[in-house]
Amino acid sequence: MLLSRLSTRGFTLLELMVVIAIISIIASLSAPTFTRQIAKAKLIEVQNLATQHQSLVEEFILLHGSFPSEAEFNLIKQSLAEGSITKSISVDSQNKGMGNIVLTLNDSTGITENQYLRYSRDADRNWKCLSDLESNILPLQCDSSAGADE
Repeated sequence: MLLSRLSTRGFTLLELMVVIAIISIIASLSAPTFTRQIAKAKLIEVQNLATQHQSLVEEFILLHGSFPSEAEFNLIKQSLAEGSITKSISVDSQNKGMGNIVLTLNDSTGITENQYLRYSRDADRNWKCLSDLESNILPLQCDSSAGADE
């Protein structure tokens, strides 16, 4: 009776090793998914910032009749929050009502430093997004610029 009580008190080393192996396999399969989801969540902040700056540029164009220069844009752009995934916001290729807003990114989970989202305004007042982000984290409204010249 004493022997049967002692033998049913816990798990064997083999059982524990099997459970740890199963947990390790599940974790290794789900880690890339978690990394991608973290990167996508951080990109929501960048997209919101881009939308705000598109509105600022649209307002500037309505008031002044042209896309803002870099100096003019620096006067109207919002400051970045400390610890933001966005490294910088700038404008380029200004031509009357057309131009680009470029958001350069900091290094973060799933994102390499200096990757970018470029929002281009065409003559028809439409905004188009291009980015050099990996396709698995690329925002839905953005196209990949892989292989395209900046």
